[in-house]
Order: sequence, then C-alpha cells, then structure tokens
Amino acid sequence: MPRSIAAVISGKMATLHELDTVYSVQDMWWLIEIMTVDNTNRAIAAENDHGSNGN
Repeated sequence: MPRSIAAVISGKMATLHELDTVYSVQDMWWLIEIMTVDNTNRAIAAENDHGSNGN
C-alpha cells in the first residue's frame, strides 16, 4: 500500500473504502496537508505549554 494512502488511513482521516469510492487523489493530498498542519499546531501548542510552566 502506498505510504500516502496508509498515512490518511492511520491518521483516521478516511477509510480505504472512502478513498476508493468517495475521495479523489487531490482530496487525499488535501487530507495529508490537513494532517500535517494539525500535527504542526499540536507540536507548537505542546511547546508553548511546556514553556509556560517555566521549564
């Protein structure tokens, strides 16, 4: 299975059935971009939380 498809499935953005029947290839790339932004925002928030504790 291609890594891009596996990433979307493991990120729980879509099922394999949805990728096969509902979403286009472009949609899959949008979902990957959304996952990337979400992960970046979580990392920044965690970094900010860590810094606000004086550590």
